[in-house]
Amino acid sequence: MLHPFSHINPCTFHTHLDLRYDPKVVALLSRIVVFTAVLFYHTIWHAPTYHRKFAKSQLGLSLHVVTGLFEYFRYWLSTARSKFYTSQTAVPLPDELDLLCSLVWSWTSLMLVRTLRRGDPLTTRPPYQVAACMRPFATAAAYLFRIPSLHTLSVYTLEGFIWTRLAIFYFSRTPYLNDLVKASTIYAISVPLAAVFSIRQSQVPGASVVFLLAMSLTRSLNQWVSRQSQALRDPQIKETKPMWERRLVVGLRTLGFVELDELRVVAKEQALEMKVHDEYVQETWD
Repeated sequence: MLHPFSHINPCTFHTHLDLRYDPKVVALLSRIVVFTAVLFYHTIWHAPTYHRKFAKSQLGLSLHVVTGLFEYFRYWLSTARSKFYTSQTAVPLPDELDLLCSLVWSWTSLMLVRTLRRGDPLTTRPPYQVAACMRPFATAAAYLFRIPSLHTLSVYTLEGFIWTRLAIFYFSRTPYLNDLVKASTIYAISVPLAAVFSIRQSQVPGASVVFLLAMSLTRSLNQWVSRQSQALRDPQIKETKPMWERRLVVGLRTLGFVELDELRVVAKEQALEMKVHDEYVQETWD
């Protein structure tokens, strides 16, 4: 007598069992849940007033969010789909659309962080600036030279947003740091910590060390541009500087690679002049 399940191929059954519990699919689903929860919370409590409170472009903020989410979930959907159709996990390579999204995301990121006042601007802005510069280069290199790990690194950098919000929530809502430090200090701690952690999660050898060094160099660059910008305000000193150096300082300053105190004096932008009532902004900026 034939067994009732004798017609089922064991190999086929085993393959489907693996697919059901495939870690890449689980990773995709878990990220959808976490991103949805964080974005839902962030959208309800912060997004409606963020662009008005800090005088940010609503279009720039929307493009920043949409391009980041599109590129991020496109990567994870491609990873999960490769396992579903081929029974093998393949790390996707970026295409022209991914490259375009990373460029738009990076440009809007630089524009948003240019006048960022939350946390300690001296140390909070460099992680964002490094990520904004690193991602398009990593994506372009992955596209041109067919290096999947660089695309993975670029995509994992986007998780810094989620880890930052989770870190802020943990430090401010649990007894660990609650009532011990100000909210602006918690923000200043969470941003670089989350950025390095997200880079580390990509498992690209040496990436987190390079990111740490890049943050330090960016901090030094902001200081250098600030000093040169202050000097250029003196007409006599300005005449002694070569044209290329003056243009370099102005260009870097326009992109936001300068300390906010100097940018506040030179640019006189509404985003830096207006009073803001925000728990993550230091009192000196109120």
